[in-house]
Amino acid sequence: MISKPLGTSQLGVGFLVLSACLATLAMPALARDTRLVLPIYPVMQQPATREAIGNDVQLRFAATPQPLVSQSQMLKAESYARPYSTTQRYGDGRPVIRSDEETCREAMRNTLVALAQAARARGVHTVTQVESFYEGALLSTPGAYECHAGTGSAEVHLRGVAGGDGGAVATASVGVDDVDAVPGLNAEGRTAYQKFLQSKPPRTLVIRRSGDSSWVHWADGLVPRDINRPSDPTQRALEYCTERHQGECSVYAVDYTVVYQKPKPAAAERKVATEGPVANLYRLPTDSHFADVNDSSVVPVREQSRDRYLGFLALPLPRAFAVAADGSAAFASGGAAMADVLNTCEREGKTCWLYAVDDRVVWKSDPRQRIGRVNQLSRIQQDARTP
Repeated sequence: MISKPLGTSQLGVGFLVLSACLATLAMPALARDTRLVLPIYPVMQQPATREAIGNDVQLRFAATPQPLVSQSQMLKAESYARPYSTTQRYGDGRPVIRSDEETCREAMRNTLVALAQAARARGVHTVTQVESFYEGALLSTPGAYECHAGTGSAEVHLRGVAGGDGGAVATASVGVDDVDAVPGLNAEGRTAYQKFLQSKPPRTLVIRRSGDSSWVHWADGLVPRDINRPSDPTQRALEYCTERHQGECSVYAVDYTVVYQKPKPAAAERKVATEGPVANLYRLPTDSHFADVNDSSVVPVREQSRDRYLGFLALPLPRAFAVAADGSAAFASGGAAMADVLNTCEREGKTCWLYAVDDRVVWKSDPRQRIGRVNQLSRIQQDARTP
């Protein structure tokens, strides 16, 4: 074989290829930085978390983001966790590498412990408005924290306010799925709570206490079924509650975290005393004269649902009763009763129509003339009732 000398152009190409290879070898490998937003509840429910934090410091998580926090009262904490398991090993003795989610949960627990230690150093036993604060960025998702996972570790940053009485208590001993822990629920309230647990975040459940009884209202998602409602599920759930009940409504759970803080009775009583009668937020439909509103025998429902109509008649005004296509029924009271009862049906995947509203029957024999969607209702301007 006769070898030929390389031409000038070939030498140039070879030099460029060699330079590119050397440059590639010289470039440092980029470190992995995977951002995860995870729920707080799975960390708080772990016995190891409660034991590590201790009983002398109470941590209260913010129900909504708090953009303005006094620098003098602010406590910050950050910590990390390694992905290498300390309890599990492969056959050759190497430690098992945990998932990012598992490593982040340990990093979150370590950061909570660091925050409790910062509180002890400050001489306080309560940290309020605890929220995710990675690299100075406030997380807008309530009930969650931000974690950054790399090849060698995962890191979490938190902040909170030293002392104070603000915020909502994240009750470490109470899981969000513990229906029995919700005070004063009747059978209907327990059913509503179970539906809340089946919904997906973002979600909020609020509670209204009255003596030994409680009522719950919840909202999920950022797109309300009624376009006149706020997009934030916490604001929407509170709006549902205050429209249907006189007195103070409190946030009980946000996403996967119980954040309930019992309201002060005196404040609730003052509020009840100053509030007037509840007004309808929607215009009343025309009386169809299908039947007398007090005649339960002609309501087109299954026999086992007829007692629900009697329960509806016992409610104060405003009130609404809806009949589903499968013969079941739903009812609600309060300023948004008509919208609430239709939204309940939609949430359960049922086709419903209003049968009775307040003291009149609005049901019509022709399905095309019935009211079955919120957008068929006409909202009343309520400017006068807002101070």
